[in-house]
Amino acid sequence: MVELMDNLRDEDLTERINRGEQQAFVVLVRRYERSLATLIGRRLGTAGTVDAVEDVLQETLVQVWRGLASQSPGSVRAWLYQVARNRCSDFLRSSERRERLVDDESLAVMVNRLGAADARRRRVAADVVEAFEAVPLREREALESFYLDGLSIAEIAARHRCALGTIKRRLSHGRDWVRAELDIAPTRRETAMNTDSRAEVAPFPATRPVIVVERLATKATPIDMRELTWWFVVPELRDQVRWAEYQPVQGGATWRLTETTSMRAVRPAVLHDRDCVEIEVDETHETADGLLVPTPTDCHTKVWGRLTDTEVEWLGIERLAPDGTRKLDTFLDDGFELDWGACPRHVEVGEWLVQEPNGSLKRQPDSPVVFADGVFAVRVGSRTFNCTRVVEMEKDVTELDVVILAYVDDGGRTVLFRRYDGDRRTPHDGSPPRGDLLPQADRLAIDGMTFVHSYDYLTAAACDL
Repeated sequence: MVELMDNLRDEDLTERINRGEQQAFVVLVRRYERSLATLIGRRLGTAGTVDAVEDVLQETLVQVWRGLASQSPGSVRAWLYQVARNRCSDFLRSSERRERLVDDESLAVMVNRLGAADARRRRVAADVVEAFEAVPLREREALESFYLDGLSIAEIAARHRCALGTIKRRLSHGRDWVRAELDIAPTRRETAMNTDSRAEVAPFPATRPVIVVERLATKATPIDMRELTWWFVVPELRDQVRWAEYQPVQGGATWRLTETTSMRAVRPAVLHDRDCVEIEVDETHETADGLLVPTPTDCHTKVWGRLTDTEVEWLGIERLAPDGTRKLDTFLDDGFELDWGACPRHVEVGEWLVQEPNGSLKRQPDSPVVFADGVFAVRVGSRTFNCTRVVEMEKDVTELDVVILAYVDDGGRTVLFRRYDGDRRTPHDGSPPRGDLLPQADRLAIDGMTFVHSYDYLTAAACDL
Protein backbone atom coordinates (compact mmCIF):
# COMPACT_ATOMS: atom_id res chain seq x y z
CA MET A 1 0.00 0.00 0.00
CA VAL A 2 2.81 2.40 0.93
CA GLU A 3 4.58 1.79 -2.38
CA LEU A 4 1.40 2.58 -4.29
CA MET A 5 1.22 5.96 -2.54
CA ASP A 6 4.84 6.95 -3.18
CA ASN A 7 4.01 8.89 -6.36
CA LEU A 8 1.02 10.75 -4.93
CA ARG A 9 1.22 14.51 -4.58
CA ASP A 10 1.45 16.01 -1.09
CA GLU A 11 -2.08 17.34 -1.47
CA ASP A 12 -3.43 13.88 -2.32
CA LEU A 13 -1.71 12.40 0.72
CA THR A 14 -3.22 15.17 2.87
CA GLU A 15 -6.72 14.27 1.69
CA ARG A 16 -6.11 10.64 2.67
CA ILE A 17 -4.73 11.67 6.06
CA ASN A 18 -7.90 13.73 6.57
CA ARG A 19 -9.81 10.47 6.05
CA GLY A 20 -7.71 8.80 8.75
CA GLU A 21 -5.37 6.78 6.51
CA GLN A 22 -2.22 6.24 8.59
CA GLN A 23 -0.27 4.78 5.67
CA ALA A 24 -0.58 8.12 3.83
CA PHE A 25 1.03 9.78 6.84
CA VAL A 26 3.85 7.23 6.74
CA VAL A 27 4.57 8.13 3.10
CA LEU A 28 4.58 11.85 3.92
CA VAL A 29 6.94 11.27 6.87
CA ARG A 30 9.34 9.27 4.71
CA ARG A 31 9.28 12.00 2.07
CA TYR A 32 10.28 14.82 4.40
CA GLU A 33 11.85 13.23 7.49
CA ARG A 34 15.48 13.75 6.45
CA SER A 35 15.04 17.36 5.37
CA LEU A 36 13.05 18.13 8.54
CA ALA A 37 15.78 16.58 10.71
CA THR A 38 18.42 18.64 8.90
CA LEU A 39 16.38 21.84 9.32
CA ILE A 40 15.89 21.12 13.04
CA GLY A 41 19.58 20.40 13.57
CA ARG A 42 20.57 23.68 11.96
CA ARG A 43 17.94 25.64 13.87
CA LEU A 44 18.97 24.23 17.24
CA GLY A 45 22.63 24.99 16.59
CA THR A 46 24.87 24.09 19.52
CA ALA A 47 21.82 22.83 21.41
CA GLY A 48 21.09 20.35 18.63
CA THR A 49 22.32 17.11 20.17
CA VAL A 50 21.19 13.89 18.55
CA ASP A 51 18.64 13.35 21.31
CA ALA A 52 17.36 16.95 21.05
CA VAL A 53 16.89 16.66 17.30
CA GLU A 54 15.05 13.35 17.81
CA ASP A 55 12.75 14.92 20.39
CA VAL A 56 11.92 17.99 18.31
CA LEU A 57 11.43 15.88 15.19
CA GLN A 58 8.99 13.60 17.00
CA GLU A 59 7.09 16.58 18.40
CA THR A 60 6.93 18.02 14.90
CA LEU A 61 5.54 14.78 13.46
CA VAL A 62 2.95 14.53 16.23
CA GLN A 63 1.73 18.07 15.54
CA VAL A 64 1.73 17.37 11.80
CA TRP A 65 -0.43 14.27 12.30
CA ARG A 66 -2.92 16.14 14.43
CA GLY A 67 -2.94 19.18 12.18
CA LEU A 68 -3.40 17.31 8.91
CA ALA A 69 -6.28 15.37 10.42
CA SER A 70 -8.26 18.60 10.56
CA GLN A 71 -6.91 20.94 7.87
CA SER A 72 -5.45 21.08 4.36
CA PRO A 73 -2.63 23.67 4.11
CA GLY A 74 -2.10 25.35 0.74
CA SER A 75 1.56 24.24 0.55
CA VAL A 76 2.15 21.08 2.58
CA ARG A 77 5.92 21.35 2.29
CA ALA A 78 6.04 24.96 3.48
CA TRP A 79 3.63 24.15 6.33
CA LEU A 80 5.73 21.18 7.49
CA TYR A 81 8.83 23.35 7.65
CA GLN A 82 6.96 26.05 9.54
CA VAL A 83 5.76 23.52 12.12
CA ALA A 84 9.37 22.35 12.55
CA ARG A 85 10.61 25.93 12.95
CA ASN A 86 7.94 26.62 15.56
CA ARG A 87 8.87 23.53 17.54
CA CYS A 88 12.54 24.58 17.41
CA SER A 89 11.60 27.99 18.78
CA ASP A 90 9.62 26.35 21.59
CA PHE A 91 12.58 24.13 22.44
CA LEU A 92 15.06 27.01 22.49
CA ARG A 93 12.72 29.09 24.66
CA SER A 94 12.32 26.32 27.20
CA SER A 95 14.65 27.06 30.13
CA GLU A 96 14.66 23.45 31.26
CA ARG A 97 14.81 21.88 27.80
CA ARG A 98 13.31 18.81 29.33
CA GLU A 99 12.11 15.76 27.47
CA ARG A 100 8.49 16.09 26.38
CA LEU A 101 6.33 13.02 26.43
CA VAL A 102 3.98 12.09 23.64
CA ASP A 103 0.58 11.29 25.05
CA ASP A 104 -0.56 9.35 22.01
CA GLU A 105 1.36 6.11 22.51
CA SER A 106 0.10 4.44 19.37
CA LEU A 107 1.17 7.42 17.25
CA ALA A 108 4.62 7.44 18.84
CA VAL A 109 5.09 3.76 18.06
CA MET A 110 3.94 4.25 14.49
CA VAL A 111 6.29 7.18 13.87
CA ASN A 112 9.28 5.43 15.41
CA ARG A 113 8.65 2.22 13.50
CA LEU A 114 7.77 3.64 10.09
CA GLY A 115 9.13 7.15 9.92
CA ALA A 116 11.88 8.22 12.31
CA ALA A 117 15.20 6.43 12.37
CA ASP A 118 16.67 5.46 15.74
CA ALA A 119 19.29 7.64 17.41
CA ARG A 120 22.10 5.19 16.83
CA ARG A 121 21.62 5.22 13.08
CA ARG A 122 21.39 9.02 13.12
CA ARG A 123 24.73 9.30 14.89
CA VAL A 124 26.35 7.29 12.12
CA ALA A 125 24.52 8.84 9.15
CA ALA A 126 23.89 12.44 10.25
CA ASP A 127 26.79 13.96 8.31
CA VAL A 128 26.01 12.02 5.13
CA VAL A 129 22.28 12.80 5.30
CA GLU A 130 23.02 16.49 5.76
CA ALA A 131 25.43 16.34 2.82
CA PHE A 132 22.65 14.80 0.70
CA GLU A 133 20.50 17.86 1.42
CA ALA A 134 23.09 20.10 -0.27
CA VAL A 135 22.89 18.08 -3.51
CA PRO A 136 20.63 19.31 -6.37
CA LEU A 137 17.22 17.64 -6.52
CA ARG A 138 17.72 15.15 -9.37
CA GLU A 139 21.10 13.97 -8.11
CA ARG A 140 19.78 13.81 -4.53
CA GLU A 141 16.81 11.67 -5.60
CA ALA A 142 19.17 9.27 -7.38
CA LEU A 143 21.46 9.03 -4.31
CA GLU A 144 18.55 8.45 -1.92
CA SER A 145 16.95 5.84 -4.18
CA PHE A 146 20.23 3.96 -4.61
CA TYR A 147 21.79 4.20 -1.13
CA LEU A 148 18.79 4.62 1.17
CA ASP A 149 15.95 2.84 -0.65
CA GLY A 150 18.17 0.06 -2.02
CA LEU A 151 16.91 0.37 -5.61
CA SER A 152 19.00 -0.76 -8.54
CA ILE A 153 20.03 1.64 -11.30
CA ALA A 154 17.51 -0.02 -13.62
CA GLU A 155 14.73 0.41 -11.05
CA ILE A 156 15.61 4.08 -10.53
CA ALA A 157 15.65 4.65 -14.29
CA ALA A 158 12.23 3.05 -14.61
CA ARG A 159 10.83 5.14 -11.75
CA HIS A 160 12.08 8.40 -13.29
CA ARG A 161 11.48 7.34 -16.91
CA CYS A 162 14.98 8.11 -18.13
CA ALA A 163 17.98 6.27 -19.54
CA LEU A 164 20.35 4.15 -17.45
CA GLY A 165 23.21 6.44 -18.45
CA THR A 166 21.33 9.44 -17.09
CA ILE A 167 20.96 7.78 -13.66
CA LYS A 168 24.64 6.77 -13.65
CA ARG A 169 25.60 10.35 -14.45
CA ARG A 170 23.36 11.71 -11.68
CA LEU A 171 24.84 9.27 -9.16
CA SER A 172 28.36 10.25 -10.18
CA HIS A 173 27.63 13.96 -9.93
CA GLY A 174 25.79 13.43 -6.64
CA ARG A 175 28.73 11.58 -5.11
CA ASP A 176 31.03 14.41 -6.13
CA TRP A 177 28.70 16.90 -4.41
CA VAL A 178 28.68 14.78 -1.23
CA ARG A 179 32.49 14.48 -1.25
CA ALA A 180 32.79 18.25 -1.61
CA GLU A 181 30.26 18.84 1.18
CA LEU A 182 32.17 16.48 3.52
CA ASP A 183 35.56 17.92 2.49
CA ILE A 184 36.70 14.64 0.95
CA ALA A 185 39.23 14.85 -1.87
CA PRO A 186 37.36 14.76 -5.21
CA THR A 187 37.89 11.94 -7.66
CA ARG A 188 37.94 14.27 -10.63
CA ARG A 189 39.87 17.45 -11.31
CA GLU A 190 38.18 20.70 -10.32
CA THR A 191 38.55 23.54 -12.82
CA ALA A 192 37.98 27.22 -12.43
CA MET A 193 35.25 28.84 -14.48
CA ASN A 194 37.45 30.49 -17.07
CA THR A 195 38.13 30.36 -20.78
CA ASP A 196 39.96 27.02 -20.50
CA SER A 197 37.14 25.33 -18.54
CA ARG A 198 34.57 26.33 -21.14
CA ALA A 199 36.30 24.08 -23.67
CA GLU A 200 35.68 21.08 -21.41
CA VAL A 201 31.88 21.28 -21.48
CA ALA A 202 29.58 20.54 -24.37
CA PRO A 203 28.64 23.74 -26.26
CA PHE A 204 25.08 24.88 -26.79
CA PRO A 205 23.84 24.45 -30.38
CA ALA A 206 24.27 27.53 -32.57
CA THR A 207 20.65 27.22 -33.70
CA ARG A 208 17.97 26.77 -31.07
CA PRO A 209 16.53 23.25 -30.86
CA VAL A 210 12.90 22.72 -31.84
CA ILE A 211 10.64 23.51 -28.88
CA VAL A 212 7.03 22.35 -28.48
CA VAL A 213 4.94 23.42 -25.47
CA GLU A 214 1.57 21.78 -24.76
CA ARG A 215 -0.80 22.36 -21.85
CA LEU A 216 -1.67 19.30 -19.75
CA ALA A 217 -4.88 18.64 -17.85
CA THR A 218 -2.97 18.52 -14.55
CA LYS A 219 -3.59 21.45 -12.23
CA ALA A 220 -0.62 23.50 -11.08
CA THR A 221 0.52 23.17 -7.46
CA PRO A 222 2.52 25.68 -5.39
CA ILE A 223 6.26 25.70 -6.08
CA ASP A 224 9.26 26.98 -4.19
CA MET A 225 11.26 29.25 -6.52
CA ARG A 226 14.77 29.31 -5.03
CA GLU A 227 16.57 30.62 -8.11
CA LEU A 228 17.74 34.21 -8.47
CA THR A 229 15.12 35.76 -10.73
CA TRP A 230 15.59 35.11 -13.65
CA TRP A 231 19.19 33.92 -13.74
CA PHE A 232 18.47 30.29 -12.84
CA VAL A 233 21.11 29.84 -10.12
CA VAL A 234 20.22 29.09 -6.50
CA PRO A 235 22.24 31.27 -4.06
CA GLU A 236 23.53 28.29 -2.09
CA LEU A 237 27.11 27.07 -1.98
CA ARG A 238 28.17 24.83 -4.88
CA ASP A 239 25.01 25.34 -6.91
CA GLN A 240 25.86 25.87 -10.57
CA VAL A 241 24.00 26.31 -13.82
CA ARG A 242 24.61 26.98 -17.50
CA TRP A 243 22.14 28.59 -19.83
CA ALA A 244 21.95 30.02 -23.34
CA GLU A 245 20.15 33.00 -24.84
CA TYR A 246 18.58 32.71 -28.29
CA GLN A 247 17.22 35.60 -30.36
CA PRO A 248 15.09 35.50 -33.51
CA VAL A 249 16.54 36.37 -36.92
CA GLN A 250 15.03 36.37 -40.39
CA GLY A 251 11.81 37.86 -39.08
CA GLY A 252 11.48 35.17 -36.42
CA ALA A 253 11.93 32.19 -38.75
CA THR A 254 15.22 31.14 -37.11
CA TRP A 255 16.62 31.44 -33.60
CA ARG A 256 20.36 31.98 -33.17
CA LEU A 257 22.60 31.58 -30.12
CA THR A 258 23.57 35.05 -28.87
CA GLU A 259 24.98 34.45 -25.38
CA THR A 260 26.00 31.65 -23.02
CA THR A 261 26.29 32.08 -19.26
CA SER A 262 27.82 29.87 -16.58
CA MET A 263 27.25 30.58 -12.89
CA ARG A 264 28.62 28.89 -9.78
CA ALA A 265 28.11 29.76 -6.12
CA VAL A 266 31.67 29.56 -4.80
CA ARG A 267 31.94 31.02 -1.29
CA PRO A 268 30.11 32.62 1.63
CA ALA A 269 30.23 36.40 1.66
CA VAL A 270 29.05 39.43 3.62
CA LEU A 271 27.80 42.45 1.68
CA HIS A 272 26.90 45.54 3.70
CA ASP A 273 26.51 43.38 6.83
CA ARG A 274 24.24 40.88 5.10
CA ASP A 275 25.28 37.24 4.91
CA CYS A 276 25.06 35.98 1.35
CA VAL A 277 26.74 33.83 -1.31
CA GLU A 278 29.22 35.02 -3.94
CA ILE A 279 28.49 33.64 -7.40
CA GLU A 280 31.02 33.68 -10.21
CA VAL A 281 29.66 34.49 -13.66
CA ASP A 282 31.23 33.62 -17.01
CA GLU A 283 29.52 35.16 -20.05
CA THR A 284 30.30 34.64 -23.71
CA HIS A 285 28.63 36.83 -26.31
CA GLU A 286 28.11 35.27 -29.72
CA THR A 287 27.91 37.18 -33.00
CA ALA A 288 24.80 36.72 -35.12
CA ASP A 289 23.59 38.65 -38.17
CA GLY A 290 20.17 40.26 -38.32
CA LEU A 291 19.55 40.76 -34.59
CA LEU A 292 17.08 43.46 -33.58
CA VAL A 293 19.01 44.12 -30.37
CA PRO A 294 22.84 43.99 -30.65
CA THR A 295 24.66 41.87 -28.09
CA PRO A 296 26.12 43.91 -25.20
CA THR A 297 29.82 44.75 -25.01
CA ASP A 298 30.19 44.55 -21.23
CA CYS A 299 29.65 41.46 -19.10
CA HIS A 300 28.87 40.39 -15.55
CA THR A 301 31.65 38.77 -13.55
CA LYS A 302 30.12 38.27 -10.09
CA VAL A 303 26.77 38.50 -8.36
CA TRP A 304 25.77 38.19 -4.72
CA GLY A 305 22.47 36.80 -3.46
CA ARG A 306 20.81 35.02 -0.58
CA LEU A 307 17.78 32.94 0.37
CA THR A 308 15.47 33.80 3.22
CA ASP A 309 12.49 31.75 4.36
CA THR A 310 10.21 33.80 2.11
CA GLU A 311 12.33 35.53 -0.56
CA VAL A 312 15.22 35.23 -2.99
CA GLU A 313 17.28 38.41 -2.81
CA TRP A 314 19.75 40.01 -5.18
CA LEU A 315 22.34 41.94 -3.13
CA GLY A 316 25.03 42.93 -5.62
CA ILE A 317 26.07 42.90 -9.29
CA GLU A 318 29.60 43.38 -10.68
CA ARG A 319 30.08 44.32 -14.34
CA LEU A 320 33.22 44.54 -16.48
CA ALA A 321 33.34 47.09 -19.32
CA PRO A 322 35.46 46.50 -22.46
CA ASP A 323 37.96 49.12 -21.25
CA GLY A 324 38.60 47.09 -18.10
CA THR A 325 36.53 49.24 -15.77
CA ARG A 326 34.68 47.33 -13.06
CA LYS A 327 31.39 48.64 -11.65
CA LEU A 328 29.70 47.27 -8.53
CA ASP A 329 26.02 47.96 -7.84
CA THR A 330 24.45 46.86 -4.54
CA PHE A 331 21.08 46.99 -2.85
CA LEU A 332 22.10 50.34 -1.29
CA ASP A 333 22.36 52.01 -4.72
CA ASP A 334 19.47 53.98 -6.20
CA GLY A 335 17.45 51.96 -8.70
CA PHE A 336 18.93 48.59 -7.69
CA GLU A 337 15.70 47.35 -6.14
CA LEU A 338 13.79 48.32 -9.29
CA ASP A 339 16.07 46.33 -11.62
CA TRP A 340 17.00 43.45 -9.29
CA GLY A 341 15.62 43.46 -5.76
CA ALA A 342 13.84 40.48 -4.22
CA CYS A 343 11.23 38.00 -5.38
CA PRO A 344 8.87 35.83 -3.30
CA ARG A 345 9.92 32.19 -3.13
CA HIS A 346 6.40 30.82 -2.98
CA VAL A 347 4.52 31.45 -6.22
CA GLU A 348 0.75 31.76 -6.05
CA VAL A 349 -1.34 29.41 -8.19
CA GLY A 350 -4.54 30.38 -9.97
CA GLU A 351 -6.40 30.73 -13.26
CA TRP A 352 -5.58 34.38 -13.77
CA LEU A 353 -5.25 34.21 -17.56
CA VAL A 354 -8.51 33.12 -19.17
CA GLN A 355 -8.60 32.15 -22.84
CA GLU A 356 -11.31 33.87 -24.87
CA PRO A 357 -13.18 32.16 -27.76
CA ASN A 358 -10.99 34.00 -30.31
CA GLY A 359 -7.81 32.61 -28.71
CA SER A 360 -6.77 35.82 -26.96
CA LEU A 361 -6.20 35.99 -23.20
CA LYS A 362 -8.00 38.03 -20.58
CA ARG A 363 -6.23 38.79 -17.34
CA GLN A 364 -8.22 38.67 -14.12
CA PRO A 365 -8.13 42.01 -12.26
CA ASP A 366 -6.98 40.47 -8.95
CA SER A 367 -4.01 38.59 -10.43
CA PRO A 368 -0.59 39.04 -8.77
CA VAL A 369 2.51 40.14 -10.68
CA VAL A 370 3.98 36.60 -10.55
CA PHE A 371 1.78 33.52 -10.60
CA ALA A 372 1.64 29.89 -11.75
CA ASP A 373 -1.25 29.02 -14.02
CA GLY A 374 -0.88 25.50 -15.38
CA VAL A 375 1.19 22.40 -16.10
CA PHE A 376 2.78 21.94 -19.54
CA ALA A 377 4.74 19.33 -21.44
CA VAL A 378 7.86 21.07 -22.76
CA ARG A 379 9.71 19.22 -25.52
CA VAL A 380 13.21 20.48 -26.33
CA GLY A 381 14.61 18.47 -29.20
CA SER A 382 14.09 14.83 -28.17
CA ARG A 383 13.66 15.52 -24.44
CA THR A 384 10.34 16.20 -22.69
CA PHE A 385 9.79 17.84 -19.30
CA ASN A 386 6.62 18.27 -17.27
CA CYS A 387 6.73 21.85 -16.00
CA THR A 388 4.65 24.37 -14.14
CA ARG A 389 4.29 27.61 -16.07
CA VAL A 390 5.16 30.75 -14.10
CA VAL A 391 3.93 34.06 -15.55
CA GLU A 392 5.34 37.48 -14.71
CA MET A 393 3.71 40.69 -15.92
CA GLU A 394 3.20 44.11 -14.41
CA LYS A 395 -0.13 44.98 -12.82
CA ASP A 396 -0.76 47.75 -15.35
CA VAL A 397 1.14 46.20 -18.23
CA THR A 398 1.27 48.08 -21.55
CA GLU A 399 2.75 47.33 -24.97
CA LEU A 400 5.92 49.08 -23.81
CA ASP A 401 6.48 46.31 -21.24
CA VAL A 402 7.36 42.60 -21.35
CA VAL A 403 5.60 39.37 -20.36
CA ILE A 404 7.64 36.45 -19.00
CA LEU A 405 6.65 32.78 -19.36
CA ALA A 406 8.97 30.47 -17.42
CA TYR A 407 8.60 26.69 -17.37
CA VAL A 408 9.81 25.22 -14.07
CA ASP A 409 10.29 21.52 -13.31
CA ASP A 410 9.18 19.69 -10.15
CA GLY A 411 12.47 20.53 -8.45
CA GLY A 412 11.90 24.26 -8.83
CA ARG A 413 14.50 24.63 -11.60
CA THR A 414 13.81 26.56 -14.78
CA VAL A 415 13.98 24.55 -17.99
CA LEU A 416 12.76 27.15 -20.50
CA PHE A 417 12.35 30.92 -20.12
CA ARG A 418 10.48 32.93 -22.76
CA ARG A 419 10.24 36.70 -23.03
CA TYR A 420 7.49 38.41 -24.99
CA ASP A 421 8.10 42.10 -25.76
CA GLY A 422 5.23 44.53 -26.10
CA ASP A 423 4.44 45.46 -29.71
CA ARG A 424 5.60 49.02 -29.09
CA ARG A 425 8.77 48.00 -27.27
CA THR A 426 10.96 48.74 -30.30
CA PRO A 427 14.74 48.37 -30.34
CA HIS A 428 15.28 51.93 -31.62
CA ASP A 429 13.21 55.09 -31.63
CA GLY A 430 11.22 55.37 -34.81
CA SER A 431 11.38 51.66 -35.58
CA PRO A 432 8.23 49.82 -36.70
CA PRO A 433 6.23 47.85 -34.12
CA ARG A 434 7.87 44.68 -32.84
CA GLY A 435 5.31 42.53 -34.63
CA ASP A 436 6.25 44.07 -38.00
CA LEU A 437 9.94 43.42 -37.33
CA LEU A 438 9.25 39.77 -36.39
CA PRO A 439 6.32 38.72 -38.58
CA GLN A 440 6.97 34.98 -38.06
CA ALA A 441 7.44 35.10 -34.30
CA ASP A 442 4.77 33.85 -31.90
CA ARG A 443 2.39 36.35 -30.28
CA LEU A 444 0.42 36.71 -27.07
CA ALA A 445 -2.76 38.77 -27.18
CA ILE A 446 -3.63 39.88 -23.64
CA ASP A 447 -6.45 42.36 -22.90
CA GLY A 448 -6.30 43.66 -26.47
CA MET A 449 -2.52 44.19 -26.40
CA THR A 450 0.06 42.30 -28.46
CA PHE A 451 3.29 40.85 -27.07
CA VAL A 452 5.83 39.33 -29.48
CA HIS A 453 8.12 36.38 -28.72
CA SER A 454 11.58 38.00 -28.64
CA TYR A 455 13.94 35.88 -26.46
CA ASP A 456 14.36 32.26 -25.41
CA TYR A 457 16.64 31.01 -22.62
CA LEU A 458 17.42 27.30 -22.32
CA THR A 459 19.34 25.70 -19.45
CA ALA A 460 21.94 23.00 -20.03
CA ALA A 461 19.60 20.44 -18.50
CA ALA A 462 16.98 21.26 -21.13
CA CYS A 463 19.55 20.56 -23.88
CA ASP A 464 20.90 17.43 -22.14
CA LEU A 465 24.39 18.95 -21.86
